[in-house]
Amino acid sequence: MSQLNVLFLIPRYKTYGMTGHYVMPMGILYVSAYVKQSGVCRVFTMNLNHVEGDEYEILQDYCIQNNIDVLGVGGLSGEYEDLARMVGYGRRIKPDMFIVVGGGIVTADPTSTLTAFEEADCGIIGEGEETVVELISALSERQSLDGVNGLIYRESDGLHITRPRKEIMDLDILPFPDYEGFDYASYLEQNPDLSDEGKKYSQVSVIGGRSCKYNCTFCFHPSGTKYRQRSLDSIFAEINHLVNHFPISYIALREELFATDNNRVRDFCRRIEQYDVDWSIQLRIDSINQELVDILRNTRCRYVFVGVESADDKILRSMRKGITREQIEKALEMLHQAGLNSRSGVIFGDEAETFETAQNTLHWFRDNNNRYRLFVDMIISFPGSTLYHHACQKGVIPDPVQFLKDGCPIVNVSSMSDEKFKLLVEQIERINYRKYNVKYYRENI
Repeated sequence: MSQLNVLFLIPRYKTYGMTGHYVMPMGILYVSAYVKQSGVCRVFTMNLNHVEGDEYEILQDYCIQNNIDVLGVGGLSGEYEDLARMVGYGRRIKPDMFIVVGGGIVTADPTSTLTAFEEADCGIIGEGEETVVELISALSERQSLDGVNGLIYRESDGLHITRPRKEIMDLDILPFPDYEGFDYASYLEQNPDLSDEGKKYSQVSVIGGRSCKYNCTFCFHPSGTKYRQRSLDSIFAEINHLVNHFPISYIALREELFATDNNRVRDFCRRIEQYDVDWSIQLRIDSINQELVDILRNTRCRYVFVGVESADDKILRSMRKGITREQIEKALEMLHQAGLNSRSGVIFGDEAETFETAQNTLHWFRDNNNRYRLFVDMIISFPGSTLYHHACQKGVIPDPVQFLKDGCPIVNVSSMSDEKFKLLVEQIERINYRKYNVKYYRENI
């Protein structure tokens, strides 16, 4: 049987609220590269963010000219509107085209997600590389999809979920993301990162690991439950590729647990010296120690991103963060004394949060924001998280499908009354100089 023509598509993002600004979805770049390497089909790619004109007409012309058989899109739960628009376009353009949705949006709540994507045929649960290759093979050979692990698919009698797929344990076997296929050069030019000093950086994200061994209540791990790291050899091979093909000036290491081994960080710092780039790193508070800080001192580490979340020990315990306020203050001060620029987020509205605990954390924020760069926001009960499951069970999210369609807005899962919760949201949004999103909870107050 002849090979299928498969199009992996990145939508023109509108949900971020800024024309032309978006975060490159690395998942679909990995899947595209893996499928290309497999040779199981003819792979086409398109990033609508860098194509001018009417997006429907562009997609229609491309699908017809290249006789596209399978359309693949993917992303996160907050991107439903953009992904749904692409699914709808695909169905209108070629009614018999097989449409697949992947990414965290599906993995988080497969049944609700595919119910929301009424015109999609199939969803990918978990990591997509191996699953998509097997799916395309099954479609090419007209085999049942029931034998492909990691799927939710639509039949005349309803939705079917296949057996779970095991995580890819050796991440080094994966090809580098398909940067060229999705016009990464234009992305770097269009989305420069602006430093505090006004310098523009050409920023690329390098993913050093997948999943996480911690289980914070507000978080969800779409790539599985087992934490896995890439080797430094693999990471630097990708960095070599990037600096040789793109004008890279800043590398953001996307892996919160990168620094659980100080020797690994020391080796990374030694090897990154040969490149004319700044870089940033993500750390857990409890991984920050004097030895680590001394390793990072006097390097070109531009930012150290750390998860603070709250300054109240009761809330930190409820979040299952595994850290204390004392540890937070000690770690931030170590970074400050070493001249390292920390960036930390504080989020409000945990299940144990009261108006009083929130005010305590806000007081701590105001006392420390001039010394450490801190950001504040409300917790969002993203699908797949413990908070989301509890909100659904309690009826705080009465309709998971509509919640997804609404863009996963803020809901009150805290211990506060709706009136107190609304006051807190207004406080946070004034700090952020924006008007708060009342789309969802205005109906309930």
